[in-house]
Amino acid sequence: MAVAPINKFISVAAPVAPGEQLLYEVPTGVSSILLYAQVSNVGIGTYPTVSFIHRRESRSTGNTRDIRIIKDAEVPPNDAIILIDGRLVLEKTVTTLDRLYINAIQTGIVTITNVEYHEPTGVTTITTLTEHGFTANSEIAMSGIAMTCPSGSGITTTIFPSPQKSYVVDSIVDDVGTSKTFTTNVGSANGISHTYVSGGLVGPLQLEFIGSILENSTV
Repeated sequence: MAVAPINKFISVAAPVAPGEQLLYEVPTGVSSILLYAQVSNVGIGTYPTVSFIHRRESRSTGNTRDIRIIKDAEVPPNDAIILIDGRLVLEKTVTTLDRLYINAIQTGIVTITNVEYHEPTGVTTITTLTEHGFTANSEIAMSGIAMTCPSGSGITTTIFPSPQKSYVVDSIVDDVGTSKTFTTNVGSANGISHTYVSGGLVGPLQLEFIGSILENSTV
């Protein structure tokens, strides 16, 4: 007897970090419908712009095609824009894989040059190439930090943060406006040490995304 497909509603919520960011990938054995998506400006006096991208990959060749559902839309302060208010069908078949990305142009983004992570406290000291402009209690978002960890640790990615989240600045070194070093707590890694390799961007938290998705199992 055939088994009826099972529907499951999920919510995808994430701060929008500097650079292109993966929001959702259709899981194996599932077809999905994006029911609603919006991005909110949670910054102070900022006017970031955002692009929302549907990326379809050919599973045989690895070639991709991007469709910009919305391109460089400005999000006013204390406001939000609706990216999808309807239905967008997403597929994962033997030939096709769909993903959703967001890419924002934001102010105050600086390059990270060093990360010192202390396990188990989670206290992390971050140095930037230029003055970061943060104060204690500033909300921030980071992306693209390449780290190494011991083999056999079970870590599935070397690019952090993963999953994406926002953080709060605990303290800065030197004065506001001249500081290139700050500390934040990114949480414990259950005894797994991490060593900085290269890369990374950090900026004030300006945008937050939320979307509602219906997943329908196909097996």
